[in-house]
Amino acid sequence: MKIRLLFFLLLCTTVTGWAQLKSPAEFLGYPVGTKLTPHWKLISYYKHVAEQSPKTVRMQQYGTTNEGRPLYVAFISSESNINRLEEIRQNNLRLAHSLNDGKQANEQTPPIIWMSNNVHGNESSSAEASLLTLYDLVNPANQKAQQWLEKTVVVIDPCLNPDGTDRYVNWYNSVVGDQLNARRDAREHHEPWPGGRPNHYYFDLNRDWAWQTQVESQQRVAFYNKWLPQVHVDFHEQGINNPYFFPPAAEPLHEVITPWQRAFQETIGRFNARYFDEKGWLYFTKERFDLFYPSYGDTYPTYSGSIGMTYEQAGNGSAGLGVVTDELDTLTLVDRAIHHHASGINIVQVSAEHAPKLIKEFRDFYNQAVSGKLSSYQSYVIKYEDKHAAKLNALQTFLKNNDIQTYTAKGSFKGYNYTTAKEESYSCTEKDLVIPANQPKAALIRVLFEPHAKLNDSVTYDITAWAMPYVYGLEAYATKSPVALGKPYERDSIRNQLSATMGYAMKWNGFAVAQITSELLKKGYAVKYSEESFTIGNEVFPSGSVVILKKGNEKFTNSIAQELTVLGDRYQIRIYSLQSSYVDKGRDFGSPSVVKIKAPKVAMFTGEGTSSINSGEIWHYFDRQLKYPITLINVGDYDRTDWSKVDVLILPSGKYPFLKDKAQSEQFTKWIQAGGKVIAMQTAVDQLSSQSWSSMKLVKKDTILPTTPKTTVKYGDRERNALTNYTAGAIFKLTIDPTHPLMFGYESYYTLKQDDKIYQFAGNDKGWNVGYIGENARTSGFVGEKLTKYLKNGVVFAVQAVGKGSVTYLTDDIIFRNFWENGKLMMANATFFVGNAQ
Repeated sequence: MKIRLLFFLLLCTTVTGWAQLKSPAEFLGYPVGTKLTPHWKLISYYKHVAEQSPKTVRMQQYGTTNEGRPLYVAFISSESNINRLEEIRQNNLRLAHSLNDGKQANEQTPPIIWMSNNVHGNESSSAEASLLTLYDLVNPANQKAQQWLEKTVVVIDPCLNPDGTDRYVNWYNSVVGDQLNARRDAREHHEPWPGGRPNHYYFDLNRDWAWQTQVESQQRVAFYNKWLPQVHVDFHEQGINNPYFFPPAAEPLHEVITPWQRAFQETIGRFNARYFDEKGWLYFTKERFDLFYPSYGDTYPTYSGSIGMTYEQAGNGSAGLGVVTDELDTLTLVDRAIHHHASGINIVQVSAEHAPKLIKEFRDFYNQAVSGKLSSYQSYVIKYEDKHAAKLNALQTFLKNNDIQTYTAKGSFKGYNYTTAKEESYSCTEKDLVIPANQPKAALIRVLFEPHAKLNDSVTYDITAWAMPYVYGLEAYATKSPVALGKPYERDSIRNQLSATMGYAMKWNGFAVAQITSELLKKGYAVKYSEESFTIGNEVFPSGSVVILKKGNEKFTNSIAQELTVLGDRYQIRIYSLQSSYVDKGRDFGSPSVVKIKAPKVAMFTGEGTSSINSGEIWHYFDRQLKYPITLINVGDYDRTDWSKVDVLILPSGKYPFLKDKAQSEQFTKWIQAGGKVIAMQTAVDQLSSQSWSSMKLVKKDTILPTTPKTTVKYGDRERNALTNYTAGAIFKLTIDPTHPLMFGYESYYTLKQDDKIYQFAGNDKGWNVGYIGENARTSGFVGEKLTKYLKNGVVFAVQAVGKGSVTYLTDDIIFRNFWENGKLMMANATFFVGNAQ
């Protein structure tokens, strides 16, 4: 009798506990997909489930967005697995040779399955679907799910981009009526600029996994690398007329991706296909979505040993709650969420059924990594030079953020010189930085550093070149044999000790110096720069070097030394005390060639018609990196612009109607002629080139007829044939004029070319050709055969004087996704130097 009573009480407790757990519809007050769920309510449901199911669900906050919204993950597994979650994590790192605590890795452990949702804020179905997936996994009535959770640990990130998500959700909920309107011309299907896809700074977080320029990425990747899951799925949406995409991924797949990683994509894909076939849902595989560019939510995990996958549901910001497709079907958010939910559950099932194999192959991946078997080169050596110390520091920070180990080097070797593109001998110095390929992050290192990645299919989704030495502007070598390693690399710490002298100087040789200059200008210091290099004793100061004299800074007499010491130490820049205005070589500090920097009032046209991506890059650059004030003005408010409060105007890539309006364009020209400075980027250059006063004119493309008649070209080859005039993004070495202020601090420059445009050389009386593509300038990446013949002997960067003002033409994106480190100094040059002494 007592046993029966005890059983009855336990049963009641279980039922009562389950009864307290609400389904998504019960908690939200509406079925999933019938309304858009704001981020706070999404997280509230996750917390509700965690509170009601504490034995099988654990929530953890890993970060906060720019706008203050929390970033969470939920761990879902069996009670026994949740109780030893930290033990599972540490053991997983031992499997990956990423935790050296002397303990043996145990392969009898559940694989970790990580699901990422809503990295694009207006791709709503994944976050909504995650509510269903969470409930389905926790529901004790789902016996199959409970069995899967005994064998796996599921991690769900419900929303990677809360700021973008709420931007979209709040807008949509404010314009939709009591009933959805599926007509495509209804306003609810046309987001206002910049849309909900990007984060606060208009960045595409799905391109930022490796670079980690954004706060969300920095926090997420740091957390992710503490777990290193065996499976990672990134849920997305695509155009409304595409059905559904799931793996296998399309070519190109990077060579470093292992046979197992490829095979398991096939396994998961076939399983999902059977389920979709049963439901009558259309899908496609092996098209469009490749695995090459290293900073996606599928490739970064793949290069870290996971089965990294993208799933794409028809939808995006134009879909709303329901929209009519080309086939006259109504695509609803309800259906979109159901599809992603089904895929998520299928992934858990397949992973559970292959749990031992997932662990074994994960272990083998990292065994190969630390033995050097995943590498094409065995070592990468970054040459240390005092003038590039700031760039090397920036690179080392990037490597550290990706858990990549670095060392000092010893001895001599022969390797590929990134600058000369030749095999050369080199002897290491004690300050050179070495990245050995035989370490846990070997696959990622190979992808980031190899000079020429093999592209087995030129139809790719993104840029095709990003080798870090070119991105950072550093001389480097790649060796086929290991380099003798010294101790773990530690940068020399700079501690400035400044004496009370007549002034101070900084060498203009890195972005960190520009950051210090920005701080000084904001605080009202009188800052000068030298147009020519100068020498004091054994120290050579390149053109652009900054001088802060006590004369002109009398109000800072008692604080200037302390201020500069703090800034120099913070940014790790050597600051030199000056004993005299007299220099040993070059122009003395009283020379007209030593020019005062006027702290410019910077503005940027933005808003509808401009590229939100490029606008965001510039905004983030000024706001979070250079930390210099910038005013964002909607281009539609041109007539409201107070031109007296603008010294430098930045035109990001976009369309500018005022340039076609006679009165407005004349007013704009007069502002430049009176001393205004313009920095035009990418397509903004095209539009300025149409102005009568512009020196920029496009080079006309070759009009020679093809040797093969068009009638013999196969229709099925039309996409591939179009690539002969195309590049998604390749690196070119420019010929530069280092004497021009735009190029102060540069000896060479590698540009990322993403279009088919180059411009004619300007005559001596019409402007300065500061950077141009010469013969055989392509360094890395894919460029179509016909385009290769065209992209030569043309201007990429130029400066033109217009009256007392100037226009800087930047036809390539010098701060691309804000990871193109070597372009950041150029943007500072354009802002602070160009046009100051014409």
